[in-house]
Amino acid sequence: MPFDFSHVFSGHHNNHDDGPHSAHKKKEYTFDHDVIGQGGYSQVMRAHWKARDGMVVAMKVVRKEAVKDREGYLKLIGCGFSRINTHPNICAGLDWFESTHKFYIAFPLLTGGELLERLNKRGRFTEDAVRNVMRVMLNTLSFIHSHGIIHRDVKPDNFLYRTPESEVDDIVLIDFGISKVLDTESEDDPRDQFEVGGTPGYAAPEVFCGIGYGKNSDLFGAGVIGYNLLSSWSPWESRDTVALIQETSRTTVNFPPGPFEGVSEQAKSFIRHLMQPPSRRPSAKKALQHVWLAEPVKPVEQDHKLGSHEIEQTGIQPLVPHPTIKPEHPIARQLTAQPAELKL
Repeated sequence: MPFDFSHVFSGHHNNHDDGPHSAHKKKEYTFDHDVIGQGGYSQVMRAHWKARDGMVVAMKVVRKEAVKDREGYLKLIGCGFSRINTHPNICAGLDWFESTHKFYIAFPLLTGGELLERLNKRGRFTEDAVRNVMRVMLNTLSFIHSHGIIHRDVKPDNFLYRTPESEVDDIVLIDFGISKVLDTESEDDPRDQFEVGGTPGYAAPEVFCGIGYGKNSDLFGAGVIGYNLLSSWSPWESRDTVALIQETSRTTVNFPPGPFEGVSEQAKSFIRHLMQPPSRRPSAKKALQHVWLAEPVKPVEQDHKLGSHEIEQTGIQPLVPHPTIKPEHPIARQLTAQPAELKL
């Protein structure tokens, strides 16, 4: 069931004690005290939707003070989600409402954990498993791009599994919190966005250097994820945020022989393909035509090369989540005022 968006565009908002007129919808839910996700200005908790026979949902509660671009946010949860809520690999909103101080967005409850968690727990994926995951990922990105949305935070933390028993490629894209909703839905990609935002190490270099970026900036993050899955490693050595931003500007991606033992040259070529400079980086639609993805889809019996006990013996360190830099972050403001000098 799609959102009811009428209250987004009605212009009916007030600051009285009873709050915006959609606030009455909160009574349609019973909230658990079980917080299943936490951010700087938001929480995700379980809730029961009375109008749907007590259906359990993941309710994201966002403090309005954290939403600097109120118009853009309403555009996202209104127009944006309505464009993409039919795709099976997108966690689209089921319902939303607001109170005086908070936004509430109900999402399907996904219980399988993050792609990043599965990778750190079970070890690097087989090449066939990575191929299947990347097909789903690129199809999902191609879909949102064709509907005029740039995700802007493509990373393994933002892909969830539906259940703990989900197949390796049963991933769902989440967290459109800093996504950009373009005015038109088309295949064009003019690379005319300048607002800084994303996760260092996954955000494309051009996002931080003031030259303008577009939909194919999401492909850089997909390439880094592919690198992670094939090796359990990060392509970057830096941990400091500013140093990491500088390091991602490298045009050469290295594949150390240990972590990439047995990985085909075609797979490495695919990763390089996604992590090219923006002028040569493909769209998601074109990336799906890469020769490495051309092999027929086949079931994956063993989706991991190393178990957790074997990971400990190799000395491979778990991949560490990096926080998202939102446009209002001090580093984002600094880079907006003085774009990083990156060679692209």
